[in-house]
Amino acid sequence: MIKLFDPAEATDRPAQADATPARGAARLDEQVYLFDDRTVLAVNVALASGRPLLVLGPPGSGKSALAPNVARLMRFRYYAEVVTARTEPHDLLWREEAFRQLNDATRGTLEDSGSRAYFRPGPLWKALDPAMDEEGVPALRDRPAVVLIDEIDKADPDVPDALLDPLNNLRFVGPDRRTVTAAEDTAAPLVVITSNEERELSTAFLRRCILLRLRPPGREHLLKVARLHMGDDYDEALTLELADMFENESGATRPAASTAEFLDTLRACRQMDLTADSPEWRAVAGLAMVKGSPDPTSYT
Repeated sequence: MIKLFDPAEATDRPAQADATPARGAARLDEQVYLFDDRTVLAVNVALASGRPLLVLGPPGSGKSALAPNVARLMRFRYYAEVVTARTEPHDLLWREEAFRQLNDATRGTLEDSGSRAYFRPGPLWKALDPAMDEEGVPALRDRPAVVLIDEIDKADPDVPDALLDPLNNLRFVGPDRRTVTAAEDTAAPLVVITSNEERELSTAFLRRCILLRLRPPGREHLLKVARLHMGDDYDEALTLELADMFENESGATRPAASTAEFLDTLRACRQMDLTADSPEWRAVAGLAMVKGSPDPTSYT
């Protein structure tokens, strides 16, 4: 099978100065991702079909970290938008800077280009037309893009449905009535959309997506993630103890812990020089990972 995306092959490439940065990534966690075969296949199907990749799963299952890592490994441009209850249908295409326009009008300093100067391109506009990305990396202008639309289920139902036409046809009518479309020699962007399934998405929207459902992290997955992230600081005995607690304590009586919380606990223990023989690691896990207990010190 020909793979358009192969993380194993990409990892073997030497680092390049023009590699796409994961914008807004405050932690190294977002630049380390454990790809399984099913996830790699889903990314390849989305790339080959030109359809958006809809990633479903519980919080902490790695949905949001998928897109920036695909972009990083493939040296693609990367744009992200976190959806909220206030997100409007056009916000992913452009945002109107109404307050700046009103302020300039009051001062008599309106820009000569008129209302067109008071619209800021959104992530999908930048993905289709890299010339609109004034802050982007120049060396990547000719590269395809990855767009993350995070937590689409937070928005009103009309927001995802309003994206159907732009995502299907890779074009839309901009705020100045000018049609924005991808250049003929530019590959279609990979659009990754995440959902915690807090709100049902329409059938029409689901039919136009490649669907990937991420499972809650299990014990073996956690052990692999720990080895990948901790490197020389990996403590097998402590990691096994924490993985067992993670699996035993994540149940119906309290919210399931996430991979990030597991790593936070492991790092805290290592920084505090705690081992599997140290009684204090249980209290640390109660504070950082097992947060459903009314008294985290009960793990001492």
